[in-house]
Amino acid sequence: MNGMSTRKKLLVTLGVMALMGLGVFGTFAAFTATTTNSGNEIDSGSVKIDDDSGATTELYDVTNQKPGDSTSACLRIKYNGSLNAAVKLYMSAGVTNGTMYNLQVERGSGLTTVDNTRSCAGFSSSSTVYNGNLGSFATTYAGGYDGKAGGAAWAQNDAVDYRFTITQNDDATANAHTAVTSSGPHSFTWEARNN
Repeated sequence: MNGMSTRKKLLVTLGVMALMGLGVFGTFAAFTATTTNSGNEIDSGSVKIDDDSGATTELYDVTNQKPGDSTSACLRIKYNGSLNAAVKLYMSAGVTNGTMYNLQVERGSGLTTVDNTRSCAGFSSSSTVYNGNLGSFATTYAGGYDGKAGGAAWAQNDAVDYRFTITQNDDATANAHTAVTSSGPHSFTWEARNN
C-alpha cells in the first residue's frame, strides 16, 4: 500500500502542478496589448519622356538630294516623369555613308506648331547640340548629348524644342555618284535616367 500511496501522491502533485501551470498561462494571456500601423504603401516615382506632338514619325525622309541641299525638321521633347532626370540624345548605330551628310541639331524654344508636320515655325535657337558628319553622331547614352545645356536636370513638365537640319555634303570625286547613295535608316533616341 505504501507503493500505492507514493504513486497517488505523485499523481496528485503532478495534477496540481499542471493546474498551476494552466493558471499561470491563463493569467499571463489575460494581460496583452497591441497597436497597429495601418495603410502602409510604397509607390515608385516615374521617368517618362515624350515627343510632345504624340508622333513617332521620322524627322526627315528625303530623296534626290544634291550638294548643299538641306532639310530641317523640328519637335518638342517634354519630360512627364515625377523624378528629376538627366536626358541624353543619341542615334542608333548602322548609318552608312555617314560622311556624305552633315547633321546639325539645335536646342531652342518657341515652336508654334507642335505636331507631326515637323514644322519649325517660331523656333528660336539657343545652342547647338551637334554639327558634324551624320556618321560621327553618338550612338550610346554614355556618349550622348545633353538634353539641356550644361546637362541640367529635367523636372516634370520641362520641355525643349529641337531643330534637326540634314545637308547633303559635296563630293567632287569623279564618278562617285553614278548611283543613288543612302544613309540607311537610323533612329534618334532621347533617354531619361533619374538622378
